Amino acid sequence: MCLTGWLLDALSALRHSNGTPVVRIYGPAGTDRRGATIAMNFFDPSSVLTDSVRAERRANRAGISLRSGCHCNPGVREVALGYSTEQMTAAFKDKDRLRYQDFLHLIDGKTTGAARASLGLVTTFTDVYRFWQFAAGSRDLPADAVGA
Repeated sequence: MCLTGWLLDALSALRHSNGTPVVRIYGPAGTDRRGATIAMNFFDPSSVLTDSVRAERRANRAGISLRSGCHCNPGVREVALGYSTEQMTAAFKDKDRLRYQDFLHLIDGKTTGAARASLGLVTTFTDVYRFWQFAAGSRDLPADAVGA
């Protein structure tokens, strides 16, 4: 939990040169009532959300195991990513006939999930610091450049 706490603090402190946050972390800000998995999304300097799949691809190319996907609890991603009631009503109006691409179109192509960094028994400070360096490498990148 010491490594998780350090990473939470370090990621929370990451800022673009204009002062906006590089990542948004979901869940508790500290280690109280939190496990060792940190769910997050990356944002560009204009606060535009980077698709979590792009962030995962970039991390994987750097030899870092980062996973992306939807939030596990129904409705959590929609709240976390700021979907409006109107967007969700339109998206699920014809849910039985809705394809994934249709859903993405209805929510204006917003990402459907978050990236997750999981720390475990064999995780070392070197691993955590390397991930922080990866995240810091997203500073001042436009959203469409991350993972491209």
